[in-house]
Amino acid sequence: MFPYKQDNIVALATPPGIGALAIVRLSGTNLKELYQSFTHKSPKNRFAAFTGLYHPVNNNLLDEAVVTYFMAPKTFTGEDMIEISCHGGNNVQNNILRAAIESGVRLAEPGEFSFRSYMNGKMDLLQAEAVSSLITSKSTLSTEISLNHLKGKVSATLQKIKSDILDVLSLIENELNFSEEEIELTSLEKIKHDVICVRSKIQSILESSTFGKNIFSGIRVILLGKPNSGKSSLFNAILGYERTIVSSTPGTTRDTIEAWFELGGIPICLIDTAGVWESKEYLDSLGVEKTMDELKRADICIIVDETNPEKLLRKNFKKHIKDHYVLVKSKIDLDSSSPSKSDNIISTSVKKDKGLNKLLTSLSTYSQLIIGGKGNRLDQVLVTKRQRQLLENSMFFINESINQLDAGVETDIIASTLRSFVISISDVVGEIPNKDVMKNIFNSFCVGK
Repeated sequence: MFPYKQDNIVALATPPGIGALAIVRLSGTNLKELYQSFTHKSPKNRFAAFTGLYHPVNNNLLDEAVVTYFMAPKTFTGEDMIEISCHGGNNVQNNILRAAIESGVRLAEPGEFSFRSYMNGKMDLLQAEAVSSLITSKSTLSTEISLNHLKGKVSATLQKIKSDILDVLSLIENELNFSEEEIELTSLEKIKHDVICVRSKIQSILESSTFGKNIFSGIRVILLGKPNSGKSSLFNAILGYERTIVSSTPGTTRDTIEAWFELGGIPICLIDTAGVWESKEYLDSLGVEKTMDELKRADICIIVDETNPEKLLRKNFKKHIKDHYVLVKSKIDLDSSSPSKSDNIISTSVKKDKGLNKLLTSLSTYSQLIIGGKGNRLDQVLVTKRQRQLLENSMFFINESINQLDAGVETDIIASTLRSFVISISDVVGEIPNKDVMKNIFNSFCVGK
């Protein structure tokens, strides 16, 4: 590990603003004296004390708070820590932060608490990245995946893979020191079998991680149709609240509007768009242009029309739409004719709450197909592009070693290739720290985490 400056740091661990409570956390070396200055009490390890909170320098009362002291090394960062649960409100929070800074503590940088936890061996890099993904999680499944990382399940899987290859390497390198007359050499077939087993495990993780990538990025669902066809009403009905303006005047929606919701554990980004029509109005033309741009990015398209959505599909948008689309006949409460009898068209009425469950079921089915989540193991999904890229790199070395075994290459060369694989796996969990990589990862964290 490379060294880091072990000065005392402080940050707000809750969102700034007015609320019932806020948490200010500190980390550093030997915070006992600072605890005493804040509370006028002697610290007890892991004991939450309700106390007056005082300025360490001028002794002015800052708040009444619950203050907990955590003694190193059994803390989140591996250092001494103080957590102050104070009243919410900008003035109280800022006064406490200012008091800490005036007593010689530095304001923490983004992700610095997690960085210190990583540096002090309290978590590996996979677990550290899971902290960030857990905070930004948009769905139940992405939360579960992040928690599996935080518990170390994915790290344990990768460590087992690394251990399996190290066993093969030990065997090869041990035999390189002896001749065939001195010992019975392990057959290349046995070595190849062990390496192929490792490749199978890595392939399984990479396949599951494709599913994980979709879980974290979400599914984009676009509502498409003519002006005043009921798109915005349907948009609000799916979300369960009024997110966009609904009016009988055509062209009310001139820009794209996004909102997130969860469907079967999958995060869905629902997009309401401007009605697609020909117009000389500049704003209308811009709206249509943005709609077509969104259409290119969409995973699922809901085509809405109050008479025949199938006709709209055939005439204008078939070439732009991917395989996943849903045809919706809207406003059936205003249509004197019976609902569509076509199995391909879902008839809906927002006012009478008809067809919405069928529409959501269809969206859920398509979403499951897109993420390919069926049969994937949540305890081996990678959550970042960095992790997936490094594991793909490690797959290259495994495949290369198998090709070398098939070609009858000398075992010392095979051993060199397998050592490159071990280094690549070590990179995934951060056993070989890189300052630039660390900076990129932890700078994306929020301050206080």
